[in-house]
Amino acid sequence: MTQVTASVGSATQWASEGPVPAEDWNPVYRALREPPAREGRGRPDEATVDLVLRQLTAPALLVVAVTDAERTRRMRIGLDPVVATLEHSEDDEPSHWSRIDAQEVPTRITAMLEEAGIDLAPARLGVERGSTALRLSAEQGRAAAGALARGLAPEEAFAAVPALDAPLRDALTATGPRLSLALTLHDPQHRVTEEPVTWSRLWATGRRGLYRLDQPTSPALSIHPVDGGDVLGTLLPILEQGLRFAAACAPSGGAR
Repeated sequence: MTQVTASVGSATQWASEGPVPAEDWNPVYRALREPPAREGRGRPDEATVDLVLRQLTAPALLVVAVTDAERTRRMRIGLDPVVATLEHSEDDEPSHWSRIDAQEVPTRITAMLEEAGIDLAPARLGVERGSTALRLSAEQGRAAAGALARGLAPEEAFAAVPALDAPLRDALTATGPRLSLALTLHDPQHRVTEEPVTWSRLWATGRRGLYRLDQPTSPALSIHPVDGGDVLGTLLPILEQGLRFAAACAPSGGAR
């Protein structure tokens, strides 16, 4: 089975020379695309290009990243009901590209999370009320933003925020392992969905425990204290959703 070691930049350059336009790539890789090299480079073999193209054009791309201290490990998985594609990297090192059986995907993810020290209790997804979420008030948000703009470290910045309760302070200054999970769905044929859809979650490990940040890129950030079962309880349904979407986007309604 083909395995490739190459940077994402090199992979996008190879793919740019292929038959599939960049507009049909998954939006994650479109954002990472690098311009073609000015100097001619030897084109890799057909099996390598095919593997890279399958990954870059995946209709359902699951991205799992874990940061522990200064080390970041990342998996980008092109979901497929039968054979998935995987791009695995650590920090700024070149990525490792391969195909894996779809049944291996959960095991690969949990192995990486366990190695990083993420709590993986049995799957359990709680439903929190919006009123119970930890949030900064408008005044607290302005104070924190001002402190961060002055160059203070997060712990120093939030220490100066007035009336900030202990759990929220712990979540915002967490220094333990952090996990981000994102699923980007993209159908170039517009049969299943007209526009790309991205869903994301972030977990942070503080001194008091684990916190889940919903809509981590939104100004209306909400934070929930959770137990370890929340990670798998979130991951497994999202993985299943991605597999269903990939199957629906396949030309025959099945695996690509």
